[in-house]
Formats: sequence, C-alpha cells, structure tokens
Amino acid sequence: MVEAGLTPLQAITIATRDASALLKLVDRGTVAAGKRADLVVLDADPTRSIANMKGISAVWHRGHLASGSVETFTP
Repeated sequence: MVEAGLTPLQAITIATRDASALLKLVDRGTVAAGKRADLVVLDADPTRSIANMKGISAVWHRGHLASGSVETFTP
C-alpha cells in the first residue's frame, strides 16, 4: 500500500482499524479499553518508515505475552 502512494500511517490504519470494521470485528482493530489486546510491539516507529514493521520486539495475544523478538521465536 505504501508503494502505491499511501503513507505508512494510512496503510497501518487500513490493515488494522478499517479491516476490523469491514469484518465487523468490534473487539479488535484499535487500542482501547475492552478490546482484545492483540498487539505487536515494534523496535521503531512504523509511521516514519513502513520497513520498521519488521523490527518486532514482542507479540501480545489477548493481553498476554505470546512471544519475544522474532530472532528468539520457536514454533
């Protein structure tokens, strides 16, 4: 999406908030009280460069730490 001309923030918003709304998944898509708390914690700001999406520090699923950095992940 960024290569097509959108800003990184626009691409992230479409992939999270807007996709959840389209699928009528009201319990996810944004960070807010009462939501599922599925999060990807990044090393750097992805709104500055979409390439920063690759620097994953941790993954949280339903409010619980699911994984550390990608380098330490074992399936």
